[in-house]
Amino acid sequence: MMRFGLIGLGRFGKHYLRLLTSLPEVELLAIANHSSGVFSEYKEKIPPQCITTIDTNTLLQNPAIDCIVIATPATTHFDLIQKALLAGKHVLVEKPMVTTAEEAKKIETLAKKQGKTLMVGYQYIYHDAIRYLKTSFDFGNVNYFFGEHLSSGPVRTDVGCFMDAGVHDLAIIEYLFAPGRIAGVKGASAGTSDDFTAVSVTFESGLFAHLVTSWIAPEKVRKVTIVGENGSAVLDDRKEKDKLQIFHKESMVTPTIDLHEPLRNELEHFIHCVQTSESPLTGAAFGCRVTEMCDTIVRNMNS
Repeated sequence: MMRFGLIGLGRFGKHYLRLLTSLPEVELLAIANHSSGVFSEYKEKIPPQCITTIDTNTLLQNPAIDCIVIATPATTHFDLIQKALLAGKHVLVEKPMVTTAEEAKKIETLAKKQGKTLMVGYQYIYHDAIRYLKTSFDFGNVNYFFGEHLSSGPVRTDVGCFMDAGVHDLAIIEYLFAPGRIAGVKGASAGTSDDFTAVSVTFESGLFAHLVTSWIAPEKVRKVTIVGENGSAVLDDRKEKDKLQIFHKESMVTPTIDLHEPLRNELEHFIHCVQTSESPLTGAAFGCRVTEMCDTIVRNMNS
């Protein structure tokens, strides 16, 4: 039985609460949230033995807890990850891992020193359609990647929309193609809180990506288009069915994929890695590379 603590009971924390209380190999022992009023909202879903507190240090120092899930604003991640690792806990942190490449390197070094599993919650890496593309389709040389990640909110105050949403596409690119460092960035952000971004990125490998993100769009869009010499793929995650389509010359195939909830896949992978000491698909090194990409793009998109 893996014993968990959850920090953050907001937009994503509530989904971790649902899953952590449904997985048979997990016991949720404690939840920390900066506002105690939220606990009454989820009273019926919180296990009776689970301790609720507004003091994260109390949760982190609980010797009965093996693993910590961090689902708090991005600007708090660096401090919380450090404290959790130093307390001897395995850590699953929501994306973005941290907000700068410098912070990411420090976290990667600390995770190695502590010998604990650190995994970043890039959900799309645990999407069964993305796994299918990784294991069952060869694009050959990739001509371009087009990512659209749009929504009508919520507008965050801790990071801009690219660091919030663009990291999904960067994680997919790193996972599928490992394109190396960023060679060039052209693009811009707009809005008082970087509400919209459109950026073109060239990688050392030659891969070209155009990424559009927004949290003030009138409709929700989660779409990835990849064009390669052996064929193309479109993943439209807002569709009810046939989310993934593969194109070979003039023919189109909709592969049969058993789709599970990506967040559940993610948690199960984390538990497996803690139990076996295997390196996660989105471990500290992976998170470091994606954070470096994101940091480079954010710093250069308006230059």
